[in-house]
Order: sequence, then C-alpha cells, then structure tokens
Amino acid sequence: MRVRVKMFGVLAERAGRREDVFDLPGSVTGADVLRAVGERYPGAAGLLDRISVVVNREAAGAEEPLAGDDEVALLPPVAGGAPILVGLRDRPSIEEAVAAVAAPGAGGTAVFLGTVRDHADAGPVERLEFSAYEEMAEGVMRRIAEEATQKWGLAGAAVLHAVGSLRVGEPTVVVACAAAHRDEALEACRHVIDEVKRRLPVWKKEHGPWGSRWVNAE
Repeated sequence: MRVRVKMFGVLAERAGRREDVFDLPGSVTGADVLRAVGERYPGAAGLLDRISVVVNREAAGAEEPLAGDDEVALLPPVAGGAPILVGLRDRPSIEEAVAAVAAPGAGGTAVFLGTVRDHADAGPVERLEFSAYEEMAEGVMRRIAEEATQKWGLAGAAVLHAVGSLRVGEPTVVVACAAAHRDEALEACRHVIDEVKRRLPVWKKEHGPWGSRWVNAE
C-alpha cells in the first residue's frame, strides 16, 4: 500500500521534510507508518513514542487499519500543550490525577475511577493481579491522552494504571480529563478509558476461592 504522510514541528525538522510517501506491504496501520518513519529517518526515531497519528483529520489509534487513500498526519505534542500525566502505580490516585490536569481555563473535569469488584464470571473475587509491559505501557497511555487532548481541546489529561496485587475496592485505573466545558471533558474521559482498555499492554489475573485465571486468556 502506498501511504502519503504529513509531518509537523520537530518531527518534520528531524526528517528534513514535511511530507513523504511510503510503500508498505500488506495491511497497514498507523503503527506501521511510525516504524517506517523511524527506519527511514533514524534521527526522528526517539520522538515516535510521543507522536499522535491522525487519519483524515481525526485522531486514530495506532493499530487501526489504513486505506490507500487515507491522509495520514503525524503530530508531535503541540507548543505550550496541555499538561499530560501518565504512569503505572502501585495504587493510582485520584488526587494526583486531578491535580495534574487543573487549569484556570478548565470549566469541568471528568474523572473515571476503576476499582476491584468482588465478583466475576468465575465466581467471587478476592483480589486482582496486574502485570504490564512497562517499557511500552507509558508510551501507549501518552499517545491516547494526546489524541484526546487534540480531538477535544483538553486543558489537561491524566492516565494512571495499577500494577501488582490489589484487594477488593482498591483502585485499578484513574483517568482525568479537564476541558473548558463538561461535554468535552466527559466525552474525552470515556474515549480515554475505552482506548486504555483496548490498547494498553496490561494483563489481569483474577483470584478467588475457586482458584485463579488470566482474564481473556482463552
């Protein structure tokens, strides 16, 4: 597939051009385009974990398939951009997330808090165990937060996810999105948690009196 790619800011500077064409084999995703850019322009490779993929002027997930006539733009963080906090934590904190996105221009902050519930399909749950591909996870969370920031014009975004063992009622994930108006904050927060659930390289193991199992392992 032939893909025409637009580049901006420091990425264009490192590549030495604002537009390029790549011939990539088979089914192609935004992640494939990023890899191709890094291989062709090694000086830009260190930036790619903070680049947002935009397809046809809409934020897109890096794993979404592309069509041959799509317009692909690769966007570095904007100048003076909104604050973004991401990270893996033993216990994600609402207070830390909300403080990170606080801004004078924000009229609303939407927060999603995930917690360990006491039951699952297999039966009662006593605790959850989370493991992560840590070297990759923060980059994925940052890309998701940046996509939401650009699409909804956020004043700030935070994503904190738990690793390790957690008991019933303890927090597993916190998302906070601040925007000028509540609608943008709420829509962005829903988008971020949905994308985190879909794309983050984190695995969950349930433990209960019936035994233990990895969720979605089969």
